[in-house]
Amino acid sequence: MAPKATLITLFILLQILFSCRNDSQKPLAKRGLPVPVKKEAVVSYTPLLQTLDQLKQDPLMKNADLGYVILDVTTKVPVTVADYRAKEPMKPASTLKIFVTAAALEFFGKPIFPEVLITNQMSVNWRASKLLRKIGGKVYNNATTASGVRAILDFWTTKGVDTTGMYFYDGNGLSKNNAISPKQLVDALYAMRTSPYFQVFYESLPLAGMTGTLHKAMKGSAAQGRIRAKTGTISSVKSFAGYVHTVSGRNLVFSLIVNGFDCRVKLMKKKLESVMVKMAEI
Repeated sequence: MAPKATLITLFILLQILFSCRNDSQKPLAKRGLPVPVKKEAVVSYTPLLQTLDQLKQDPLMKNADLGYVILDVTTKVPVTVADYRAKEPMKPASTLKIFVTAAALEFFGKPIFPEVLITNQMSVNWRASKLLRKIGGKVYNNATTASGVRAILDFWTTKGVDTTGMYFYDGNGLSKNNAISPKQLVDALYAMRTSPYFQVFYESLPLAGMTGTLHKAMKGSAAQGRIRAKTGTISSVKSFAGYVHTVSGRNLVFSLIVNGFDCRVKLMKKKLESVMVKMAEI
């Protein structure tokens, strides 16, 4: 019998092969470039902005901290659709894995593809921590968390990401000592669009309603098959960050983070999913 890890890898690969045929953002993923929109197209962000305002006023947010950035990258000049406490360091939960897995692809290339795929699709914590140490070993010949963190921060700085205030206690997002701002997440996702490994990174992210940690999320909505995003969940923390290919053909990069909420995680998850559905409906 094949080892458990091999079976998991085969299962995820089959998911990806299937999802690629149904992925509404295939043109963007294939070229790593914005999808052109007809000049006469009229874009309305109003329903999305109204949903975001409702979220900020929601009683469930009374004792919580909310931060988000939504960027329209359809044209060469990105446009900020909405942002709120964008530069405030927050507990990211597993969306932190974006920084580790994306960097690992550029450090190690093809041999690391399966590891990144499993790590992001299933949000495997120990694999993310292992990747962080592996990066530290390659860059500083010292396979420790501290060396990995140092290498990660240096890497993203060279990519144009302002790492001020960014703090990695681990490589998986489990610790509440981690700190990353919504803008830093979006900046990293935006920078990866020009990476030679963008396609692999993009397809490693769960696809809404179809694969990985998003396989049950937003089924039957406009978001199904249109959003690839990393999820994050720890006690009183819920986050999402990724890419959207909207109904009208626009391309968005986004991050949503909530810290310190008192309600059940399931309720907060639904609130953030309602925002993502509105993004997809643009």
